[in-house]
Amino acid sequence: MPKKPAKETPPFERVWEILQRIPRGKVITYGQVSQMIDRRLTPVGVGWAIRAAPDGAIPWQRVVNGRGGISTDGEHPGLQRTILEKEGVRFNRDGTIDLERYGWLSEEETPPPRAKKGPKKAPKKSLKKPAKKRAKA
Repeated sequence: MPKKPAKETPPFERVWEILQRIPRGKVITYGQVSQMIDRRLTPVGVGWAIRAAPDGAIPWQRVVNGRGGISTDGEHPGLQRTILEKEGVRFNRDGTIDLERYGWLSEEETPPPRAKKGPKKAPKKSLKKPAKKRAKA
């Protein structure tokens, strides 16, 4: 008798589980969350999953757009930024967050090691002309 496939966690719940793991003072992008759930939702769909979460159930403020910007100001002007600043996140002058500094990558999202650089180049030859040898008498 064939085994029943394991029941898969619905995509919205997977989004909520990921957001629960993001530490204070760190952020993730909608696109990264989408990748982490095997693109079962688009980044916009991730936004819908966040909106559908029960009030206070997830740290929604820790999700930003791909440029490190706030995407919730249309509905809640200044709220997301205020909460993130209280968590220690600092914003650039243009209103974005430095994702290199404040971005969170889970163990599943850790980027592969960078490729090693090729062999070192030989040092450049000196531009000085070699000294002429004196002829023996």
